[in-house]
Amino acid sequence: MHFTSLPELEHELVLLRPIAEQDLQPWFRYLSEPVVFEHTSWNVKAPSELAHYVWNPAEFTESSQVRFAIASRVSNSLVGTAGFHTVSAQNATAEIAYDLSHDLWGKGIASAVCGCLAHWGHTAAKLVRVQATVLESNVRSMRVLERSGFEREGLLRSYRNVRGTHGNFYMYAHVAPRADA
Repeated sequence: MHFTSLPELEHELVLLRPIAEQDLQPWFRYLSEPVVFEHTSWNVKAPSELAHYVWNPAEFTESSQVRFAIASRVSNSLVGTAGFHTVSAQNATAEIAYDLSHDLWGKGIASAVCGCLAHWGHTAAKLVRVQATVLESNVRSMRVLERSGFEREGLLRSYRNVRGTHGNFYMYAHVAPRADA
């Protein structure tokens, strides 16, 4: 994924920054919490499995995934992550994904991050479509996306294998305004 500037998040509690090596342990810690884990498709067994997310712009290509740390404005410690995967330069599309430590749920952080990244994806990365898939059990995440301007498009039955079971996912999309509209 090519871009020339980083997203700038306007939220009083958190900021977005590149993921660093020291973020892997706290990230793994909260991803392992059942309340976080149960409504996601994560299946991480060790912090080392997250190492490929550590920021390395020298390896970015037009179809590279990119993920940012959501960090506390006070301590700069990682409290969540968000970014894009399944990037298609040809179609100018990518899928947004995010996770957040349970301690910070309900503070508007995920909605602010999703809205910020959708806007940044359209403007800085020139994406026409930002999409998201959400397990049908993850009602909180559906609300986050809807508050961020995403629209539900439909149900994808048995779409993704989630720890041995094929789960149903809702598809959401945030489409850039058309120039001719």
